[in-house]
Amino acid sequence: MKRIVVSALLILLLSSPAADGAAGQAEPEAHTVLINGFEMVYETVGRGEPVLLVHGWSGNAEYFGPLLADLRKHYRLIIPELRGHGRSTNPGGSFTIKQASRDVGALLRHLGLQGVRAMGASAGGLTLLDLSIQDPTALEKMILVGVGTHFPPHCKESMAASDAGSYSDAWWDVMRDRHGYGDDQIRAIIGYLQELAATDGDVAFTPELLATVEARTFIVQGDSDWCFPPPLVAEMHQAIPDAILWVIPEGEHVPILGERAPLFLELALEFFSEPDTAKSKERRP
Repeated sequence: MKRIVVSALLILLLSSPAADGAAGQAEPEAHTVLINGFEMVYETVGRGEPVLLVHGWSGNAEYFGPLLADLRKHYRLIIPELRGHGRSTNPGGSFTIKQASRDVGALLRHLGLQGVRAMGASAGGLTLLDLSIQDPTALEKMILVGVGTHFPPHCKESMAASDAGSYSDAWWDVMRDRHGYGDDQIRAIIGYLQELAATDGDVAFTPELLATVEARTFIVQGDSDWCFPPPLVAEMHQAIPDAILWVIPEGEHVPILGERAPLFLELALEFFSEPDTAKSKERRP
């Protein structure tokens, strides 16, 4: 992928569902499926080959909203809401990345899909990374935004300190629009951060594990990510056999929206459209 340039400085330091007609599905359609003991809601929209989109912590199916209008022109998008998020239930009350990856894998099997393209941000990217390790055949290509090999101490401390009173009224208003089960659901979502911080081994992608990833991987990282510092991302890039890296100067945790969205979309579509032969030709020894 000629247009993606890996930052040398950072290295030194981080089959499709049935179509809805020739024009494709113009508006998102919500579906509910019972998976692993909870009701998962997922949306579909667009046309063509499937692309799975997995939102981050506290997100829902609208997480990638600014990107959807362009992506759905090229692909049929499958957008799950992770357990306890949006309209999806969570009877057990717990949330881990490993469980989220099992849930997403179960959704793909429910849809009869294998070897799909996918994009995930933050917790969604970690979910895809774990899925690619647990089931190497699940994903053919994946874009990971705002991820790392593990939660470093400063990130865990911040996550563990999260509580309902630490968020602004404006944040609560946004959350109430995203999540359909009221303030108790939102408090539970805040609790998920504390659980992720306290669960040892849930996010622990060693070089040995990363070396088993077969999906061609495009890592997108901001050099000012508050949680995952550059060395963790450099380690991931070096360990995944078929990975490319785009480091965004002054980029935050999920630096793909706003003014950066047009360039990101261009690169994402280029990455997804690469011929299958690109993987074998460019795979590093």
